[in-house]
Amino acid sequence: MGGAIRDWAGMWRGSFSRGALHGDALRAELLALEDDLSFCWEGGFRKVSCECDCLGAVTLFQDRSTARDYLHKHYDVIRRVKRMLARDWVVYVSHIPREINSVAHTLANWGVRNLDSNVFWRSPPDFILLPLGRDSMS
Repeated sequence: MGGAIRDWAGMWRGSFSRGALHGDALRAELLALEDDLSFCWEGGFRKVSCECDCLGAVTLFQDRSTARDYLHKHYDVIRRVKRMLARDWVVYVSHIPREINSVAHTLANWGVRNLDSNVFWRSPPDFILLPLGRDSMS
């Protein structure tokens, strides 16, 4: 999984990539959201917009009853993310098209090729510059 953190002006604040041997695509999206939120909280950001191209992940956190969350196979991650969202900050979780999310996908692919990795970059790594330009043109 992977994700990028930018400030209100679109300036790079950091990115991460993590490889894992187990799970499915939805779990990877949820874990990436959890990591992004954690980095934002620890970085002192208190007004955050999370953009995700996985509609299944986004809908889990948009005005939805939590009474049946415990039945979801990824309840552990959903519960942790919801606890983070309940903190004293403003977080918007929105769906974006996959075509304008190539930075996150490139970072996730790096994690696939580097299993058991957990890396955070303060500045954009070289391999992300082309996708970063592509996303900024979208």
